[in-house]
Amino acid sequence: MKYAFASPGWMAFMHGLIVERVQRLKVEAPGVGWSMCEVFTDPPRDLSPDGSPLCWHVVVKDGEVRFGAYEIDDVEFKVIVDYAACVPLGRYDTRGDPARRAELTGMSAVLREAGKMRIVGDRSNRDPRIGDFHDIIARVTA
Repeated sequence: MKYAFASPGWMAFMHGLIVERVQRLKVEAPGVGWSMCEVFTDPPRDLSPDGSPLCWHVVVKDGEVRFGAYEIDDVEFKVIVDYAACVPLGRYDTRGDPARRAELTGMSAVLREAGKMRIVGDRSNRDPRIGDFHDIIARVTA
């Protein structure tokens, strides 16, 4: 099944994916935690009739997941990005290929340079046992 980028179904998929990962990490890496928020500005009217940004956040602490479809600031990593500009990134499956991962990073850099993406915080200190969610999400993003 595929979901429109940042739609309610997409966010439900994200929530389930994160909960599943946290359940596995309770055994492999108890105490691991992270927090992030994404804000998609100027979304299509079929997803946001009033034009307000689409947002989601997750805070994982002590094996518990707090997930919400609204913006928060108290996170380790936050992305604010133009919806239409971000959709190609959201659909881009790196297939685990380092060259494609570098290409995705380059796509993000272009958006930042164009002023369409802003990043607050740093994800480089995130525990590597958390793993990456991007490709799984890309495969279900319409």
